[in-house]
Amino acid sequence: MAQTVFTFSCPCCNKSIEVDTRSGKARAARPEEAKGGRDLDSLLGEQKKQSQQLDKLWGSASRQVEKEKDLLEKELQRAKEEAKKDKDERPRNIFDLD
Repeated sequence: MAQTVFTFSCPCCNKSIEVDTRSGKARAARPEEAKGGRDLDSLLGEQKKQSQQLDKLWGSASRQVEKEKDLLEKELQRAKEEAKKDKDERPRNIFDLD
């Protein structure tokens, strides 16, 4: 009689996986059955921590960009005001220096 349950190890986490060819279902081994593998809950926890870290980094980077944007906007406004003041004065022509 042909074997209907096959066991092999996952290439990612090295857990043993059982596949029943008759029912078409697959079952991963329980954490205590796995040899050095990590369970799904720990992987999801790590992913959540990494996501929170990235959110913090993104928030700080966006705040920094906003600060720089505000600073550059203030510099532009100041330069525009100075340009308006200088507009009233006629620029010197080098040929008028005689």
